[in-house]
Amino acid sequence: MFTSEHNELLLYTTEMKQCHLITSTSFSSQKGFEDILVEIFDLTKLNIQELLINKLRNDSNSDLANDIKKQVEKGELVSTTLITELIREKIIEIKNEILIIGYPRTKEQLDYLTNLLSENGFEIIQLWILELNNIERLIEGKDQQVSTAMIKKFDQTKYQNKEISELIDCPEITTKMEFEYPMEWDTYKIRSKIKDVYNTIYSK
Repeated sequence: MFTSEHNELLLYTTEMKQCHLITSTSFSSQKGFEDILVEIFDLTKLNIQELLINKLRNDSNSDLANDIKKQVEKGELVSTTLITELIREKIIEIKNEILIIGYPRTKEQLDYLTNLLSENGFEIIQLWILELNNIERLIEGKDQQVSTAMIKKFDQTKYQNKEISELIDCPEITTKMEFEYPMEWDTYKIRSKIKDVYNTIYSK
């Protein structure tokens, strides 16, 4: 949870570079939405899952890749420490603002990420929460087993969204984007809402 002083820093500091966080949807590619954010805010995307895959594929002999592989081979989740180092490698190369996708999900991850960002001249300026409204449309025509699994995943996603929102604990920088299935990201309504957030941030 951020302190009130930290919240003020998030809202009014202009010297730091911006970091946007976005939750991940469970049922559809959200690339269209991410691309609009990148376009309007001039962001560089950091997808943690893609960073992990690329590290293991393209830099497999590095110490960091070997440490990640050891945890994966044991069936463990990749530790917050290793993910932090993975992000560190990337953000030192980035000159503009960033969009971090599907991360953090826990208080430990948020604490590590906030410290890392601060050390490198970034601040969390916006949390985007994506949430599906009509799960019943999505599961239409699916058999019972598939429907049950999808509903369970849907509930988990809503819970994770609620958790990260409570961890950030700054309503002023949190924007929930509700959408319907099938998704149409690049619409006037969505662009207008994103631009409203943009104007709010840059009018301070």
